[in-house]
Amino acid sequence: MSFEALELREQSPDEPTPVQAVPDRPTDAPPPLDLMSVHKAWGKRKKRNPVLKGVDLTLEPGAFAWVGGRNGAGKTTLLRVASGLIGAEEGYVLSYGLDPMRDRAEFQRRVAFLSAGNQGIYARLTVRIQVDTWARISFVDRKERPAAVQRTLEAFDLLDLADARCDRISMGQRQRVRLAMTFVADPDLVLLDEPGTSLDDEGHAVLNNAIEALRARGGAVLWVSPSGDQAQARADFTERHVLKDGRLEQV
Repeated sequence: MSFEALELREQSPDEPTPVQAVPDRPTDAPPPLDLMSVHKAWGKRKKRNPVLKGVDLTLEPGAFAWVGGRNGAGKTTLLRVASGLIGAEEGYVLSYGLDPMRDRAEFQRRVAFLSAGNQGIYARLTVRIQVDTWARISFVDRKERPAAVQRTLEAFDLLDLADARCDRISMGQRQRVRLAMTFVADPDLVLLDEPGTSLDDEGHAVLNNAIEALRARGGAVLWVSPSGDQAQARADFTERHVLKDGRLEQV
């Protein structure tokens, strides 16, 4: 589930209809993410700006991939397509063999998307209620939800802030709340758009722990940030790519 999915978005009549769902493909072990010849453009029909031009990307279980690129290269668009938030005009998106349109509910249960910025935070909610609300949205079972919220607050070092309003904590603490919201449903695929924003050393440590735990149980993570960002130098990425001229180049 993504933060942007809850926001009202005006859809232009010129915006293309999302691509038809991919037919079933027999496979014993579908990967956490499979992007096949994905194309996406923005703008009106006569002034279309191609952003993704046949992107292919497969993440196997345990993968921790980085995608960089200059500002405006289309990195966030790539994540929004991969999360099922917007449709591609050509190509297909699958997660564990699930199509974001055909298998909408199950896809959203297994895929989490952290968008860049501060979206998804409701200022007057306490930290605990904020995370609990997101657990509800993310289809966490009612009986399991209190334990899931408590476990996630502890994992992201938020127990001392659980009763504080979100508009009365720091930017770095709010980023940890957003990360807790991303991981509260124990997703199998996590898509992160500049997740290190405003985090201190402790914040990075709890994020790293969450990523390691997800990978250890066979999940996958896609981390996106601008080229030149400090995250690019991480030693634990299993693969690195740069989005350039609408295509991914492995580096």
